[in-house]
Amino acid sequence: MGDRHVALPDGRRICARCHQTAVYDSARARTLFEQVAHVVTDQLGLELNVGTDFTLVDRQHLLRLAETVHPDLRGDPDKVIGLFVRKGPERVMYLLSGLPQVLLIQTVAHEWAHAWQGENCPLLRTPLVCEGFAEWVAYKTLQALGAVKQAALMKQRDGLYGEGLRQMLDREQHDGVPGVIAFCRRAE
Repeated sequence: MGDRHVALPDGRRICARCHQTAVYDSARARTLFEQVAHVVTDQLGLELNVGTDFTLVDRQHLLRLAETVHPDLRGDPDKVIGLFVRKGPERVMYLLSGLPQVLLIQTVAHEWAHAWQGENCPLLRTPLVCEGFAEWVAYKTLQALGAVKQAALMKQRDGLYGEGLRQMLDREQHDGVPGVIAFCRRAE
């Protein structure tokens, strides 16, 4: 992190380089959210019947939400940077404040995919498909917006997210984008 790290009010520290593009402002976050929504709906066809809103939150708020909504949270809860929550008619994406811009975009796309899954694949319970599809949507969004380095890093991840993404990319290679979406709709 170096000597020039930035301490955030919620106790996190980020490097000076990440701080240069970090999104703390709700207006800036909304612009990026709308940009992602445009890509995901227009290029992938993943429109939501019931819209979702978003809010930036600090680390403690996000972790409390994650524990409440997903008590079975896999992995390290300190790595939670975004969360889609559906309570009755209310749908909200909670995003960690202070994420670098490219990571915020990636997270919005990932959480948008979970919102879409909730509407279109309500029986989907397979974690590899659920998270793999969400990662695939984020990957495709990053590519569409020219963030090819970040997209390439996603393919190198280990575990559920990386493996799921690679499986979706293999499916896309054989069946195209419509095939990936159809697969997600059929999966359980």
